[in-house]
Amino acid sequence: AIGSSMAGASVSLVDFFQDAIRLVPSGEKDSESDRNCQSESVTSRLGNANSRVLAAALALGPPVILAYSFPDIFLVALEEAGLLGGVSLYGIIPALSIMFIRRSIALGDTGSKQRDLAMPGKLGLGDISLLLIVTISSGLILPEIIHLGKLFLH
Repeated sequence: AIGSSMAGASVSLVDFFQDAIRLVPSGEKDSESDRNCQSESVTSRLGNANSRVLAAALALGPPVILAYSFPDIFLVALEEAGLLGGVSLYGIIPALSIMFIRRSIALGDTGSKQRDLAMPGKLGLGDISLLLIVTISSGLILPEIIHLGKLFLH
């Protein structure tokens, strides 16, 4: 699973860098391009194969250097991304979104047709339960944010 996701991301990132290299002008102009005010691209100067190698080095070099410098960084990053991303994506953001929608409907900010619509699967206790979800989710994330802050500040 890690290899297949890395392969897809790597190919995409290499293509991105190759497109970016294609857009960078070389800065050198010949007499005909001076007349037409067009500059030669780096890709045409380097050749397509060499620009692909340069793009691969730009895309894959930094992750390889990080991986060899810090061998356990992948597992740490995976743990932090899973906790921070998962809890915020499935806990905090939906609860705050529902609270915002409920307030905008109550204030009449939306059309009158939407005010009459009932929300399916409505959570009991209203905003109290949503605040409880946000509080619990924030309680899960806060120690990790503090831990990451201490790591970066020291």
